[in-house]
Amino acid sequence: MEVITAEVQETKTIGLREKLAAYVELTKPRIALMLVLTSAAGFYLGAAQGFDTMLFVNSMIGIALLAFGVATLNQVWERKTDALMERTAKRSMRQNR
Repeated sequence: MEVITAEVQETKTIGLREKLAAYVELTKPRIALMLVLTSAAGFYLGAAQGFDTMLFVNSMIGIALLAFGVATLNQVWERKTDALMERTAKRSMRQNR
């Protein structure tokens, strides 16, 4: 008779501060800020008939949200390849929790 066993990992409850820190790390806010700044410069330079403030604000919010989403999606897609590289091997372990 063959016995099969499985390793059980203990789950750890994290607080609100740790959860927020994980979300901030996941969304890469510094990269998003650079995208918003370059987009703002382009928006300003491309405004031929005057500067529409509401359109500008809505555009920058949309660009920031897209940048956050793309950064998150990129990290999810690259989990398996990150686990194979020495430099990023521990990164995927942290994301799987």
